[in-house]
Amino acid sequence: MRRPAAALLLLALCAAAAPVAAQAWQLFASGSSAKVFFDRDSVREADGYVHFRMRIDYGEPRTSRDRRHRYQRSESALVAQCDARKVAIVSATLYDDTGKLLRRSVRTPERWQRALAPVGTDGLQARLLAHACAIARGEDPPPPAARPAQSTRIGAGVVATADGFILTNQHVVQDCTSISVRDADEESTAARVVGTDVANDLALLKTQRSFAAPASFRRGAPLQAGEAVTVVGFPLAALLGFEPNVAFGYISAVAGLRGDAARFQISAPIHKGNSGGPILDQGGQVIGIVTSKLDALAVQKRLGDLPQNISFGVKGEVALAFLESHAAAFRSAPGGAKLENTEVAAIGRAVTVLVACRRAPAAAR
Repeated sequence: MRRPAAALLLLALCAAAAPVAAQAWQLFASGSSAKVFFDRDSVREADGYVHFRMRIDYGEPRTSRDRRHRYQRSESALVAQCDARKVAIVSATLYDDTGKLLRRSVRTPERWQRALAPVGTDGLQARLLAHACAIARGEDPPPPAARPAQSTRIGAGVVATADGFILTNQHVVQDCTSISVRDADEESTAARVVGTDVANDLALLKTQRSFAAPASFRRGAPLQAGEAVTVVGFPLAALLGFEPNVAFGYISAVAGLRGDAARFQISAPIHKGNSGGPILDQGGQVIGIVTSKLDALAVQKRLGDLPQNISFGVKGEVALAFLESHAAAFRSAPGGAKLENTEVAAIGRAVTVLVACRRAPAAAR
């Protein structure tokens, strides 16, 4: 018997709206703001790569990077090279709190192969990599759901001197049981806090190594509204990887929130993992240190408007005074000639290090 056309149409619509079946989501990690799940059935090996899927359920809705969607769940397909310990995102899908699909983005094989990046030895991506690779080898590992999802805080730092001083934010290195920094050549070394300025959110770290090309800080040239800037850091490193990320923008105002003279406002987008990174001028000199962004959701709740790309940095002159107070032998010069964006980005990446703050579970909340 032939089904009525309306019934067939209804079935087709239901099938199109239904989520992909045969997913065995296991709780992988849990924190105060999100739960991470691993799809065990998705693990497969092809052409030397291990493919797998993960899902994050957020406690509160989040705004997508393009500010177009409010989502509460994300699902990602990832690919890994187990021996090289590299991971890349193949696709990302966002859903709202009702399960409605909002957006899906997919990378071609050529793009995700270029995006493969090391994951280090700790953190969520490292644990996901180890779990997927173990399953691909035929092992049966239990998901480490009892471990806190965030036992390591990731931030950025600026190579301030050739003899191993690193400038970063105080909030990046607060309550750490151990600190390490990793440079652009993926060389990691231990670091310790030798000075802090809580009021200006600055901290000075010392490592037992030298750096061939420390940053140069701009001196004597005041900041100007409309001046182009480059920001380097490690935004959302657990998902985007641990390669230095570059963003561009402008100085929006030469004062911070409520006229704070120690800070200035920039339009370059920043996220968790950017804190402590450099803000560079068009000559590749450091003119500030990334410190925070405006809480867009709180402003929307209070004023009914969602602000976009409002971020703040500590002024370079404040950072220089802090370095001088600790007798750090930094480099400084007046503003130089303008460079191409690619040249500034290369300088910024060379003087930016990843700062990993490992914390006890109680401090990881």
